[in-house]
Amino acid sequence: MSRRIGIVLKSLALLIVTALVVGMVYEQVGRRRDRARFPQIGRSVDIGGRTLNISCSGAGAPAVIFESGGAGPGLEWAAFQSDIAKFTEACWYDRAGEGWSDLGSFPRTSVAISNDLHTLLKRAGVPPPYIFTGASIGGLNSRVYGGSYPKEVAGMVLIDSAHEDELRRAPNFYLGRTAPRYLWHPLQLTLEAAAFMGLVRLTQVSPLRGKDPSQLSPEEFIAVLRSQPKSIVGNVSAGIVLPESYTEASGVTRIGDFPLVVLTSGQPLDFGDAGLNREAAAYQQVWIHEIQPKLVGLSTHGRQIVVPNANHGSIPQELIISSVHEVVMEVRSGAPFH
Repeated sequence: MSRRIGIVLKSLALLIVTALVVGMVYEQVGRRRDRARFPQIGRSVDIGGRTLNISCSGAGAPAVIFESGGAGPGLEWAAFQSDIAKFTEACWYDRAGEGWSDLGSFPRTSVAISNDLHTLLKRAGVPPPYIFTGASIGGLNSRVYGGSYPKEVAGMVLIDSAHEDELRRAPNFYLGRTAPRYLWHPLQLTLEAAAFMGLVRLTQVSPLRGKDPSQLSPEEFIAVLRSQPKSIVGNVSAGIVLPESYTEASGVTRIGDFPLVVLTSGQPLDFGDAGLNREAAAYQQVWIHEIQPKLVGLSTHGRQIVVPNANHGSIPQELIISSVHEVVMEVRSGAPFH
């Protein structure tokens, strides 16, 4: 009997080892296939043992640096970049794990993201000071960057930027669940291991749907980049420690004296439920009149623009570009900002 049990256990161990090896090979083959099908847009810059991807176009100073909101590659800013590059240098980049950038180490808080960006810009040869254009959580990251490197900020355009007051003022259905602090690092390590063994890739449904990569629309191409296992790991890793990022931002209430435009959505999202929509509408007034105005105080020359018919994801591209242009011209003229 004991001999049979030993054989079963050995067989089970062999199956587990074989599955792990097959999974790792599956993941490595998938990564090579991704690199072949989706050639890099931008260039890789070593920031100390790993690389981040950055794409700059245009000429002139100050350079505009785009910070994405939520999950997704910097390529989301490509349409904005082409217009802004007509009057100054414009750069988007991929945060750790996103697009063509390597994953970063724990914890992926706003301070860590800002330090990555600081090193990236320096090594990529993009001289400060910069105008940061940050959407949602990208606005929070831009703010933390300004707190760490205030002399490198020439101006800002914050697009419905995240704010730490959301944690205590927003309805519960607005907020994601958070794990206890002691689980943050183990959760990231577990996710990284799952991705390395091919489990994350195995559970993903490809947005390609049988299409040739050359036939993808820009939106579909970005969706494919978002579905990469390393992108999922990078996004979840930042989400795990989001409470700490809010804490980091809470210490940055004033950065300096520079042109600042705070673009605020005037409409809540539609949650498909009358009760939830009533709560969302009430909170939107708090967002407009109490939370977003606090961001104006980051600079002695800040102002808020409420966009009446826009929600969190629909502030018009034309308004964002014109706001960036206004800030760039104001910085160059050195005249008082209105």
